[in-house]
Amino acid sequence: MLLAIDTATFRASIALHDGAAIVGECTWEAANRHTVTLMQRIESLMTSAGLRAADLRSLAVCIGPGSYTGVRIGVALAQGLALSLGLPLVGIETTEIVAAAQPADERPLYALFSAGRQRIGYARYRWDEGWRREGEITLAGWPDFAAALEGPAIVVGEIDAQGRELLRGLEAVEIPPAPRHLRRASYLAELGRTALQAGAESRPEMIRPRYLH
Repeated sequence: MLLAIDTATFRASIALHDGAAIVGECTWEAANRHTVTLMQRIESLMTSAGLRAADLRSLAVCIGPGSYTGVRIGVALAQGLALSLGLPLVGIETTEIVAAAQPADERPLYALFSAGRQRIGYARYRWDEGWRREGEITLAGWPDFAAALEGPAIVVGEIDAQGRELLRGLEAVEIPPAPRHLRRASYLAELGRTALQAGAESRPEMIRPRYLH
């Protein structure tokens, strides 16, 4: 059983993957209450699935970028669990989780997340038997991002009111329906499982948070 943990931004998500299916998932608005809510939600999810800590075999965690505090809380808890239980832990970046939820499309995809102080982080992806990132994750304000964006394109992720207002004025830019913007730990779990099977670094002490400055 793999436990996936994502607390990189104001929205948190956890999921359980048994190797064939998602057996439980919980996503909620954590705001600044990650520390208070995270372990409670994990315990509740595992209890509802009839599982104990001893049933876990691996973990996956979102390593950011995102909120400094949010990323740190999720990574620290995942490392603590992995080390105490002697389990492998794999780290996945924020935009990879956003992109994984999107269907195939010939247009470029911009995967976003809230970076605080009215800024966003984003990465550009192209479809090539899966979404492949082009370049690095970039930090920007909404006006700068909108000014640099060229259609046709798909923009998905944590888009606030200012962002929606700016993006509405751009031709050939699609904002998908609300469910596709949700960064869900079920996708993190699948990415983590695939990474572990491919031999990704899984020693808990080697997993490091990623921050943008």
